[in-house]
Amino acid sequence: MWRAVCSKRGISTCPEYAVSSRAEANQLSTRWTVVAGLGAPTPILENSGGHALLTFLFKSCDFMLAFIRERNTSQSVIDIFNQLYEKLGTAPFKTLFPIILTDNGSEFSNPKALEFDAQGNRRSRIFYCDPCASFQKPNVELNHEFIRKILPKGSSFDGLTQQGVDLMMSHINSYSREKLNDKSPWDMFGFIYGYDILEMLGQHKIAANDILLRPSLLK
Repeated sequence: MWRAVCSKRGISTCPEYAVSSRAEANQLSTRWTVVAGLGAPTPILENSGGHALLTFLFKSCDFMLAFIRERNTSQSVIDIFNQLYEKLGTAPFKTLFPIILTDNGSEFSNPKALEFDAQGNRRSRIFYCDPCASFQKPNVELNHEFIRKILPKGSSFDGLTQQGVDLMMSHINSYSREKLNDKSPWDMFGFIYGYDILEMLGQHKIAANDILLRPSLLK
């Protein structure tokens, strides 16, 4: 299912990028993969003004992060990776983002800038879904439905701020899920990775009675 960026970008001879087999890629991505969703392949996440959301879904707990971008470009994705790397620090970043699965869009056209820091140290590994195979990352599409409740299709992103996006994701991540034994993604993420990381990511627990998954949340 997964294909390494080395084989997609014609740099398979570089040992730093090597993944020995498809079996190894599958084994690596079974549990701890972070699934990246981009504005281009998912219409609700991009508007006509050019603003777009970049989302990350943590498969282990259905926890999702989202970041507003002024343009749906490769550089905007690189900037977010670098900001997260600087904010979290090397070890926490590598713990959270060991493997990233995404669509093979132009936004990920510079994998080396995403997989390595400015000093050339590896910080993550990126794999792409097969073309026209969104079913290979179904959980991210399901979680985008929560975003659609707050930002219906056709909504303008021009007035969105990162603070507003963080608030939206705090409400979504605080919503309990049957598949998590009625725990919320916020609770599960905190248990696995630490509640201090949630604070650093701007994610806060919203009481069940206060959760609002409607457009009025951001009014």
